[in-house]
Amino acid sequence: MVASFEFRVPPVLLFGVGKIAELPRLARLHGRRCLLVTGGASLDASGALAGIAAALKAAGVEAARAAVSGEPTPEKTDTLAGEFRSERIDCVAAVGGGSVIDAGKAVAAMLVHEGSVEDYLEGVGSKLFDGRRLPFIAVPTTAGTGSEAAKNAVISRVGPAGFKRSLRHDGLMPDAVIIDPELHRSCPPSVTAACGMDAVTQLLEAAIGLKANPLTDALAESGLAAAGRALPAAWRDGADLEARSRMAYAAWLSGVALTNAGLGVVHGFASSVGGRFPIPHGALCGTLVESCLRHTIDRLKEQGEVRALAKIARAGRHLTGREGRDLGADLDALLGLLGEWARTFRLPRLGAFGMTEADIPALAANTGCKDNPVHLPPSDLEEILRERL
Repeated sequence: MVASFEFRVPPVLLFGVGKIAELPRLARLHGRRCLLVTGGASLDASGALAGIAAALKAAGVEAARAAVSGEPTPEKTDTLAGEFRSERIDCVAAVGGGSVIDAGKAVAAMLVHEGSVEDYLEGVGSKLFDGRRLPFIAVPTTAGTGSEAAKNAVISRVGPAGFKRSLRHDGLMPDAVIIDPELHRSCPPSVTAACGMDAVTQLLEAAIGLKANPLTDALAESGLAAAGRALPAAWRDGADLEARSRMAYAAWLSGVALTNAGLGVVHGFASSVGGRFPIPHGALCGTLVESCLRHTIDRLKEQGEVRALAKIARAGRHLTGREGRDLGADLDALLGLLGEWARTFRLPRLGAFGMTEADIPALAANTGCKDNPVHLPPSDLEEILRERL
C-alpha cells in the first residue's frame, strides 16, 4: 500500500528556450502595472532586461523596476514594500536568482501587509502570516535554489545576532513560473557551480529524508540524473544550452521535492552558519554536503539502518550514473563525486568567510537536523564544520 501524502506545486510552469516571451501575457492577466524585481546588474549586462521591458510595454504593461543585490534582508524588503505600496501595483514578477525570487515573494506579500516582514518570519516574529500577497510570477536566471517552486521566502540578517529564516505559507507559491534556459547562459562559472551544488544538495536531502514519498522520490531521482551529467558541462561551458536546460530542470525539481519532502542537516547549517557569516547559500551547501552525507552514512551504519543506506545508494546511482548494485561501492562513489566536485569547482572553505574554531560549538548547538534520515549529535556537527574550516 502506498502511504498517504500531500503534494503542492505552482499551478503553471512554462519551460523551454524562448518562454520568456510569455511574461507579458502572464502579467497582463493581472492588470496593467507590474513591479519587476531583478538583480543588480547581470540582467542589464546580458541585454535581457531591455528586451523584457520592451515586451511588457508592447503588451500594455507598465513596469516599475526594483533592483536588489545579495540575499534579501528585512530592511531591504521593508524599504521596497514601502516604496511601492502606494503605486497601485497589480502583480510582481521576479527575474533573477534565488535571492531575487525570494525578495519578489516577500515584497509581493508585504505590499498588502502592514509592519515589517520581520514580524512574520518563522522563529523571529510574533505575527502569523496569512498568505495574502499580490499575484506573483517567478523567472529564475540561475539553476539552484528552486525558490520558483517553493512556498517560502528566505530572509537573512547576517552578523553575531543574525538569522536566516523564512516567510512561509502555501499561498507564497508563485502563480506562474517561467524557466527559460537561455536566460541562464550568462551565469558565471562560480555561480553556476554554487547554485548547481545547492540543487544537488536539495535533491539528495529530499530523496533520503524522513518525509520523502513515492512522488518526491521519482522527481528527486530524475533531477539527480539530469544534474549528474549537466552540472560539470554547464560549469565548463556556460553557453552549452543543453547542459543549462538540464540544470534548470534539475533545479526546478529540487524546489518541488524540498517543498514536499523537506530537507536535511546541510540546510540546518544553512540557517545557523548562513545567519552568522556572509557565505552565499549555494557555496555553503556545496562545501558541506559531502561531509554531512558521510557522517549521516556512518551513523546509519552504526545503527544497522540498511534500508536507509540503500536509499542513499539508489539516489547516488542516479547522480553518478553507476549501474552496479554494490551498496558500499555505490555509497563510496557518491561521496567521491561530491568531494571531487567541491575541489573541481573550487568551492570556498568556511574560514574564508571569517569562521574560526572558536565559533564551532555555538554554531553546532544552533544547527537542526531537520528531516535528516538520522540524528547527528553535536560532536558530529562540530566535526563537519572543522572538516570544512
